[in-house]
Amino acid sequence: MEAVVAILLWKEPGGGLQTLLVQRAEREGDPWSGQIGLPGGRVKQGAESPRTALHREVEEEVGIKLEEVGVELGSLSVGHPMRRLEMRVQPWVYGLSAKPRVSIGSEIAGSFWVNLSELPSKMKMSEITIRDKPWSVESFVVEGKIVWGFTYRVLSELLPILEISL
Repeated sequence: MEAVVAILLWKEPGGGLQTLLVQRAEREGDPWSGQIGLPGGRVKQGAESPRTALHREVEEEVGIKLEEVGVELGSLSVGHPMRRLEMRVQPWVYGLSAKPRVSIGSEIAGSFWVNLSELPSKMKMSEITIRDKPWSVESFVVEGKIVWGFTYRVLSELLPILEISL
């Protein structure tokens, strides 16, 4: 399975560089139900390119038309969420020319902007439960929400590129 996620960068005037995180809706059978992540989703194999899928998913999930407000800056390392090697997720970084209005779709419960320079101070070990088992994970805790796993790894790769030290 191939999927794509977007790291949307917006420079707040007089403030720092921010990115948009989403909280997935609680859904039966969704392994990422309720988790914090980046907008994105699956590539329809044989039907669309990863870039087309990314643009479609971002518009469906958060109502942002990347072709109108985004400039593609590059990609980060392909990841394997939950260490599932059959699942390949490509993060793409986009710079935004204007702060877009976010309108969340049915797969998303909410969204929020996070100042990237504040993430290092929000790093901690968090206790989570997956399939009724407790786990202690590295995370960023933002507005009381735990950012861990694949999203944590993507943001941890991004910060040094932006010269924000962990």
